[in-house]
Amino acid sequence: MESELDQVLDLVGHGGYNVVILLVSSTIHLAATLDLLSFCVTAPAASCDLQLGMAEISLLTSIPFAGYVSALPWGYYADMHGRRRAILVSASVGSILGIMTSFASSFTMMLVLKFLGCTFSTACITLTITYLGECTCSKYRTKYMFILNCFNLGSDLVCYALAYFILRMEFNVDIPWLAISYRPWRLFTLSMSLMLGAGAVMMFFLHESPKFLANKGDVDQALHVLKTAYGVKEGTEELVTNSLLFADKKLDSTKTTFWNSVVQQTVPIFQPPLLIHTVQLFFLLSVCCSTNNVFFMWFPTMVNSFFNSIASDDSSFCDRITSNITTTIENNVVCDSTISNATIFSGMAFSTFFTIVNYGTSLISNYRKSVLIITLTIAGLSTVIVDLIYQPIISILLFILIQLAGVSGGNVCSYFNDVYPTTYRGLGTSLGSMTARISSMIGVYIVGSTIVDHCRITFFAWSIFVFVGVAAAWSLPAEKKKLNPSTDPS
Repeated sequence: MESELDQVLDLVGHGGYNVVILLVSSTIHLAATLDLLSFCVTAPAASCDLQLGMAEISLLTSIPFAGYVSALPWGYYADMHGRRRAILVSASVGSILGIMTSFASSFTMMLVLKFLGCTFSTACITLTITYLGECTCSKYRTKYMFILNCFNLGSDLVCYALAYFILRMEFNVDIPWLAISYRPWRLFTLSMSLMLGAGAVMMFFLHESPKFLANKGDVDQALHVLKTAYGVKEGTEELVTNSLLFADKKLDSTKTTFWNSVVQQTVPIFQPPLLIHTVQLFFLLSVCCSTNNVFFMWFPTMVNSFFNSIASDDSSFCDRITSNITTTIENNVVCDSTISNATIFSGMAFSTFFTIVNYGTSLISNYRKSVLIITLTIAGLSTVIVDLIYQPIISILLFILIQLAGVSGGNVCSYFNDVYPTTYRGLGTSLGSMTARISSMIGVYIVGSTIVDHCRITFFAWSIFVFVGVAAAWSLPAEKKKLNPSTDPS
């Protein structure tokens, strides 16, 4: 059935509506990613108003990743009730809870609201991948996945740019009935939430994925969407209709209970013939995301320590960064809601570089397997060599190149659209993303715990993790082959 639905999109072709879908999906994807990552800036800036210590700041910074525990119910909801509806609900409620977070009067209130908000907003990150993939013909699908990942990587640039304009402001408005003072960091948090809400409004004017509609047996509605939105070309309407009807005949319309439905949606992902692809893609996505996220989270601390190092000029990378890093937590926190220009500009430059690299890879998206292998190999080699080079500029460039693995996140995600039938695709992509984020959280903790006393070993061990990912990437099918399982459960 999957091949018939792909054939329908290929017959319809590519047009202006596909560009609109890309724009809307990218906007929501960007806003959701900002909601996830922006607390790295918000939490320290809010330390004065909410009397936050280092422990509280660390918890607030990491709590957004916990929102991925909702991946299973959101994936199930998307597979049962539609991608568009799931995105609308998650983006709208996530935006509302984000707005409420900007008015939090205490650490506990902010922590709870941020966790609840991210259980909704983070769902948009994976749901937009599924929605965009299902609404795009095979010729442009991989390229669009790369472009979507550009917005993911570019979120850091947008975050720091907004911080530059907003957090440098000086205003303090007392709101007695909320027992808060409205300061720049609250406006910064509010701006992120409003962006997600704007994305939800844009999604409201789009149609459901025609592949989802056809997969659920609503052939008439799927055909209506293809005619009114995509614009079925003259002479192809009969072929499109026949393909949809043929796919509809292959559907199993047997009614099941709720729990049987959950089992039917979940178990096939972890059974042959999908099992081997599930393990492979989950692991590859974990390698790409965690390698990027872990070293991105430590990037400001390590780079700042590197350039302020008290070590000699001929010292290694590890010698330089560990000379200033300490595991001791300071009890006193300096109350300052601003952020330095050096931090902002370095963050913007870093994000710009990887956004450009990611867009460059989108131009050669037809060679996604080769791009994946090359980027992971460069990241792995950089992880090995970074502490073996005693030239400061080269070692810092190698440290940056470690995070090149993140460029292939969208690359791996494009395989999810090939591997999983429409019935399981939303859940499969959500679970894969959840696994990747959990591995990122674990990685951040491991690196933070070992970097001071076992710096070189930490980098060497991580390189093994990346090179296993290279081996897994080698076993992916060649670019010209379809990555469909031998038996289609749909």
